[in-house]
Amino acid sequence: MTDRSGIPRTPRFALSRLVPLFQRDPMVAADPVTDKALIAVIAIMTFLAAMTAGAAQFTASTTSRWQVLMASEVTVQLKPQGSRPIETDIVRATDILRGTTGVSSVKVFSREESSKLLEPWLGSASAIESLPIPRLIAVRIDADQPPDMAALGKAVADSVPGASLDDHRNWTRRLSRISDLFLLVSLSALVLVLTATGLAIVFATRGAMAGNREIIEVLHFIGADDRYIATQFQRHFAVLGIRGGLIGGGAALILLLALRIAGSSSVGLLDANGLSGLALPGSEMMAATVLVIVLVGLVAGMASRITVYRTIGRLA
Repeated sequence: MTDRSGIPRTPRFALSRLVPLFQRDPMVAADPVTDKALIAVIAIMTFLAAMTAGAAQFTASTTSRWQVLMASEVTVQLKPQGSRPIETDIVRATDILRGTTGVSSVKVFSREESSKLLEPWLGSASAIESLPIPRLIAVRIDADQPPDMAALGKAVADSVPGASLDDHRNWTRRLSRISDLFLLVSLSALVLVLTATGLAIVFATRGAMAGNREIIEVLHFIGADDRYIATQFQRHFAVLGIRGGLIGGGAALILLLALRIAGSSSVGLLDANGLSGLALPGSEMMAATVLVIVLVGLVAGMASRITVYRTIGRLA
């Protein structure tokens, strides 16, 4: 089937009319070996960039969930005070906590439960049986109407000797700083990967221009401007960049999907190990991977165009 000009209407022709980026131009001769090597390099770079972006998104989501969990619960610690009966202090502290507006629930940890929490540092529960183990009270906070933490801590400390309230504020700040640092490192790694991709395109474009020097000279002779020539190289290397990006990004998406499936089947295991706030790879990570593929294509096209404008004067 042909159009009015007699050109066959093939699927490639229809795609080139719909998306000008995929138009083929004989000016930039395809080198199968060089093009495949460049696509492989771009695919590897895209995979690394996509996984870096996914790791950054994973860290941000998990940190946000953990901060919410920490903000919704505080801990009251009661240290043994010599011969003073600690059970009486627990009852008094529990009454104060339950009578405070904004406290949703109060859970007292038994001595056995407190001993298990110390096992990773002090050994088995039987080995620390004779030690004065502090008792813990977990307090769930109403997120809509939280109590005054300073006043609550003072009330508990004044009424119960050796009692202290920990609202996890220091841990939240530390977690936030670690998350910000990791995001900064991930962003830097992403920029480096995109820069390396751009440099690979620069060297490939220079080689292609050197191999097509005679064609460029003829085009200049017949009146073709630099913009037209740069567009042809930009299209060629943008297509290579998108191909490599789709391969590397597709591999990253498959890996993220596999991690999501594995994580979904291990939700019970995560909850049992206290990792219920762990964020599984989701739509946000997938969107970040797609964004990386688009960025790789843009970097490939722009790097090629800039290189053409900077070197075309020496070749022409």
